[in-house]
Amino acid sequence: MSAREDRTDLREAAAEVLDAHGLVLEEVELGRESGLPRLRLVVDLPEDQLGSADLDTVAEASRELSARIDADDSLLGPEPVLLELTTPGLERALTAPRHFRRSRGRLLLVRTVAGTEHRARLLAVDGETLRLRQEPGRDERGRPRKLPAGTSEHLELPLAEIASARVEVEFDPPEDLAQLLAEAEGESDSAGPADAAHDPAGAAEGDAGTTAETTAGTTATKES
Repeated sequence: MSAREDRTDLREAAAEVLDAHGLVLEEVELGRESGLPRLRLVVDLPEDQLGSADLDTVAEASRELSARIDADDSLLGPEPVLLELTTPGLERALTAPRHFRRSRGRLLLVRTVAGTEHRARLLAVDGETLRLRQEPGRDERGRPRKLPAGTSEHLELPLAEIASARVEVEFDPPEDLAQLLAEAEGESDSAGPADAAHDPAGAAEGDAGTTAETTAGTTATKES
């Protein structure tokens, strides 16, 4: 097995570099572009933090990891490699529990295995259960939609019952978002102390993703 096929050492090296910058490794993809091997790493903030990873932080981690790969041929071999570090962005489907924990405060579009669709704000992840507040939005005339009669505004969904979920972009999050999250954390038996890095406003804003690219042996180039 070649160095490129065995990614264990690479994952360990990447995780060590990313951890020093407050980032975690989500995915590893290896392909080719313009005749060069291309290594794409999807990185994110730890699941107990809200908001988005900082571009400068991602770029610095990219440069440091590039230097490490360049100095250690056992990771990917001696050939130059185009390294890309990128954050997931809003297009990522939420599948793992950590994805949902990172999405607290965001507005989600959720479909259950029974086929029911919900537009709701994720307030907390209590073990294997999502705690949400339904927000049906507005109709084509801009009028607020109402929930069906007898439907509770608050919703609890087990992760096992969710077929698909994604974040909906919004530019005007509710003014009481910080209070909603704090109350939800206080009511959750499994919630820990509030994280100092919580950024409720940033959690609800659109995140198109952050990318930093590096070619081993050269200076990193940042791309937005």
